[in-house]
Amino acid sequence: MVLVNMFGLNGGDIISIMGAGGKTTFLFRLADELREMGKKVLVTTTTRVYMPPKDCYDEICLDIKELPDKSRKLKKGVMVAGSGVSSENKLLALDQETINKVRTLYDYILIEADGSRRKPLKGWRENEPVVIDETTKTIAVVDIRGVGLTANPYTIHNFELFKELTGIEDGEAVTSHHVRKMITGEKGLLQKGIGQEIVYFNKVEDDKDIENLKEVAKGIKKKIIYGSLKYQFYHEFIKN
Repeated sequence: MVLVNMFGLNGGDIISIMGAGGKTTFLFRLADELREMGKKVLVTTTTRVYMPPKDCYDEICLDIKELPDKSRKLKKGVMVAGSGVSSENKLLALDQETINKVRTLYDYILIEADGSRRKPLKGWRENEPVVIDETTKTIAVVDIRGVGLTANPYTIHNFELFKELTGIEDGEAVTSHHVRKMITGEKGLLQKGIGQEIVYFNKVEDDKDIENLKEVAKGIKKKIIYGSLKYQFYHEFIKN
C-alpha cells in the first residue's frame, strides 16, 4: 500500500486534497489502496468534481438524506457521495454538517477540496480551498511540469488571481519562484491547510523535473513527497 504508507495515513483520518495537476487521480488511487486493504472509505467533495467511473467505487449516494442509512449498510469499500449532480456531470458538494453526521461510520474520509478545471496551475479565490475543520491531513498536489509553461488563461485557472499571487506577467514563462509563490503565498495553496500539511509534487519523472523540484522546494517548511501517479513511484524529499 504505497500511498497509504508514504503519506502516513491512520484510521479515522479526514484527508482534504487540494491543488492542481492530479488531485482527482491521486484521490481515487488512494481510495483504491484503502479498498484493497478492506477499509470503508467515503469519497466526497466540498466543491465540485467530475463524476468518477463506476469501477472507482462500490456504492454511490446523491441524496444527503439517504447517506446515513446507505453508509451503515456498506460494510467495506468506497462510497462516493454528494448532494447531487450538476448539468456538467459534476458531483456536488457535501456540507460539513453532513460529513460530520457520517464520519464515525467510515475508516477514512477523502475530500476533494479544490477545483482547477484540469489545468496544472491555479490562483485561489477568497473562499478556496474549502477545507472542513475536522480535517486531520491536508495534501496539496502540485504539478511540477507547471514550471516552464507560458502564463496565460489556457494553462492557468483563475489566471488574474495567479498573476496577483505570483507577480507573473502575461506570456511570461512560469519559473520555480512563481510555483513556490503559488504554494506558499499569503493567498496561495496552503493558506487554509488544517492538520498535518503535506505537499505532493506530481509528474517528477526525469532529471529536469528533479532540478525544478529542488528549486521550488526551497523555503517550503512542510513534509514533501514527490513522484509520478502515471508510473506509480513515490519518494520523500529530504532537504539538504
